[in-house]
Amino acid sequence: MNSHFIPVEPARHTRLYERFLLNSVTGHIAGLFITLFFAQLLAHGSIAIPHDPNQQLSLIILATIYLINAILVKKIVRFPGGRGFSYNATITLALIATAMLMILAFRLGYSRSTLFIGFALLLYVQFANFVINRRYRKLKFAFLPGVQIVNKERAENIQFRELTSTELSDTRYDALIVDTDSEIDDDWLRYVAHHSAAGTTIISSKTLNEAISGKVDLNMLSIHDMDSLQPSAAYVITKRLIDITAVVLLSPFVFTVALIVATIIRFESKGPVFFIQERVGQKNTPFRMYKFRSMIPEDDDTPRFADMDEHRITGFGSFIRKFRLDELPQFLNVLKGDMSLIGPRPEQAGFVTQFEQEVPFYSYRHIVRPGITGWAQVSQGYAVCTESTWEKVEHDFFYIKNLSLWVDILIVMKTIKTVLTGFGAR
Repeated sequence: MNSHFIPVEPARHTRLYERFLLNSVTGHIAGLFITLFFAQLLAHGSIAIPHDPNQQLSLIILATIYLINAILVKKIVRFPGGRGFSYNATITLALIATAMLMILAFRLGYSRSTLFIGFALLLYVQFANFVINRRYRKLKFAFLPGVQIVNKERAENIQFRELTSTELSDTRYDALIVDTDSEIDDDWLRYVAHHSAAGTTIISSKTLNEAISGKVDLNMLSIHDMDSLQPSAAYVITKRLIDITAVVLLSPFVFTVALIVATIIRFESKGPVFFIQERVGQKNTPFRMYKFRSMIPEDDDTPRFADMDEHRITGFGSFIRKFRLDELPQFLNVLKGDMSLIGPRPEQAGFVTQFEQEVPFYSYRHIVRPGITGWAQVSQGYAVCTESTWEKVEHDFFYIKNLSLWVDILIVMKTIKTVLTGFGAR
């Protein structure tokens, strides 16, 4: 659970990883046993293995949901903001809904009491697991003098301590944090080597800071880091297939909502229903991006930051922007291949030219397709100046560096939260 937030590569079979992996597996086995045991006991007053095939199938479904949920949560909690119980519960509910749809679609026999009591137990066990990890699972991280750790308060499962002496003691830490980009005194090198030989995990402060903040520090980036920012070619292809499938499946709902939004825009104010603007996409290729118009039309097409046009936003435009309904026409951009559902936000050509001069490695964000939503949008919001654009690019680079199904799932959940509540980063 929380232990997987540690930026340690699974391939490094250190004692730290093995110990927490063991604890995680033990906890999941206990949770699975509790779920199945009490589901059967409360539903049928028996703890024996059932002979009824409907009860057997129900227990198999509960076990499958639990195991898939454990795998997904393990992957997602590694990213900043991914440890909230709301995301854990969302995954569980989504798996429950999927299971029920498959049961109904294939007309499978099941035990209603076993299944629904089991669903309630699944949520209860997940919540108990979350509380126990948050309150009692603390890791001890020590860092060498001069090492800078950003946003320590956001690493809730870690206790930090700055070392002041190279004298060896019986005190043990789960990990030592070192700055691999600066020279380390010989005495401290011997100290680190001693603890590394004893099985203590050594973590780069650069890697730890990225894991805590969800950003890649551009000031620490060099041309030699470009290899680590190369997205997985296999997942890029898979991601494209997921985009097309998702758009096709969601199209009936999206079309219905889009029709309602377009009708209201048409009668609320004069002007076209759609706002079409040229943006820069993958490989620096320009394309026409579609949005619902949320502002009073203006002839001036000079590139401007979002906050400079707030005075032109219409009443209904404010509503659709708050809930991101103005982005619905971009599903067409996704089908055309101009965009992805998830990725760095596409920028206007004028701003791209400006930012390429002001922000290091800016154009590298165009190595992937731009998205309707993305890591920078759910983590930061609108960029309103060069400084905030710099931070936005740092978030984009973190996304590209960690491009995977798991971070995309987390972004989807954060986006859904914003759409449903109207609150959150834009």
